Amino acid sequence: MTTRKGWSKSLSGFAREVEYALDKQQGEMVLFALQQLILHSPVDTGAYKGSHLVTVNGSDNSAVPEPDKSGARVRRDAEAVLSAARGKPFKAVVLQSNIIYGESLEHGHSQQAPLGVYSIAFESLRARYIN
Repeated sequence: MTTRKGWSKSLSGFAREVEYALDKQQGEMVLFALQQLILHSPVDTGAYKGSHLVTVNGSDNSAVPEPDKSGARVRRDAEAVLSAARGKPFKAVVLQSNIIYGESLEHGHSQQAPLGVYSIAFESLRARYIN
């Protein structure tokens, strides 16, 4: 007579654990990338640094937020968006800037950010999480 062996945990419980871990890591990655955007943003009035947005499952084409020289408001806003989406794994998170000259900055039209901002943040993210 053979004894049947089974899982020690239910598969649905395991799936919830995986979803939680993915959700948590995604949030960490988004906040790291945002921190890189804030860190590498050129600063004059703080308009560009304050223009970074985090959205979930879509983009936000609304007006540019108020200037934020420190980036603290940008981070608080992003944390609030991520908190509202907590527990929803497999979501698409978008980091963006709606400021009119953002694309020019990305193409090196700033002495403070000659290599762009989003490209540097992307490479930092890749170095931290892929290598």
